[in-house]
Amino acid sequence: MTLWGLLLVGTFVGVSGHGALITPPSRNAVDRFLPAFVGGKAPKTSCNCGDSVHGCPAGVRASGGGQPCLWFSQGCSIGCPTCTGIGSHSAVSICGGTMQPTLPKYAWTMNHWAVEGSVNDSYRFNPWRAPGSAPVTDACGTAGGTSPEHAGPGDAVFADNQFAKMGDLGSQVLQPAPSGTVWTAGTEVEVSWGIRYNHGGGYQYRLCPASENLTEACFQKLPLEFNRAKQALQWNNGTVYPINGTFVDTGTSPANSTWAMNPIPRIDFDSRSSGQPAGFSGCNMVNGEPTGAACRQFDPPCPWDNGWFAQPPAQRSVDVEGMCSGDWTGGRIVDSVLIPKGIPPGDYVLGWRWDCEESTQVWSSCADVTIVAP
Repeated sequence: MTLWGLLLVGTFVGVSGHGALITPPSRNAVDRFLPAFVGGKAPKTSCNCGDSVHGCPAGVRASGGGQPCLWFSQGCSIGCPTCTGIGSHSAVSICGGTMQPTLPKYAWTMNHWAVEGSVNDSYRFNPWRAPGSAPVTDACGTAGGTSPEHAGPGDAVFADNQFAKMGDLGSQVLQPAPSGTVWTAGTEVEVSWGIRYNHGGGYQYRLCPASENLTEACFQKLPLEFNRAKQALQWNNGTVYPINGTFVDTGTSPANSTWAMNPIPRIDFDSRSSGQPAGFSGCNMVNGEPTGAACRQFDPPCPWDNGWFAQPPAQRSVDVEGMCSGDWTGGRIVDSVLIPKGIPPGDYVLGWRWDCEESTQVWSSCADVTIVAP
């Protein structure tokens, strides 16, 4: 049964967006069966749990275990030729570029109250502000986001294993990992992704023939269109809630391709770390915990999200989530994408790219699929 056949049942400092493709299972999650990652545990950062030491039940996110959320590029500004691999937050163009943002304001996920181009528009050079225009170090991600000498800031970490080590390029070291996923040309298919640390932004699904080099240029040749009436949240217990997605097809790269806005609102805590206007005090703190709705960057898509809690075992406001907000490990975002009618049958790699808005980071996953004729 597809998801659509299911019924609805009953101190941020230096941590950066982390997420990964959940379905189909990605090459980036190849280490999920290693003993160190079983049950949501992880030597570094767990991609499914707040508690990397003890783990947690993964539910519908099980295929996103291991370290798929640690394959990314950082130090990437729009209009720059390359990523620096250094740091994750910047209010200026890292390369001193002059490219201006192209994202319509209705799709902003951060700082909605800022005037475009003003001093408080502090995220205007980050990837989501011109979807698909920022460079990446690798179309399938870089293990740990950067080279070993730049490890640390932006949670640029990776537990080396027999499949990859810190700084490896996904397109070069991740071997084909057939998942048995077979799609028919001209049909709609379900795909999904999950958040570990949320920094807003938006994402796109693309295809590249498995026989070609897995480059950004190859993936940009075949971006997939969304069925805009079919976006949903699915919680780890199987509960499904359809939502009204926000989609963008102007100011995007490739030109006129469609990107989806991340529907889960970021939770920020104060004007110093959030990039909100100076002196902003709408986020109330009680005993070191955020309370109320003012910290969320926009209204959450599920109406019963009335607050949030610290990710266990955290006791402070450094890693929090609500029922569908913040660092939401409680479920996955599910989309329906269209496989072109005239696509040649064969083996392909599905690329998923998440352009962050609050940070200079781009997350990438690559998954093997087979496409057959009708």
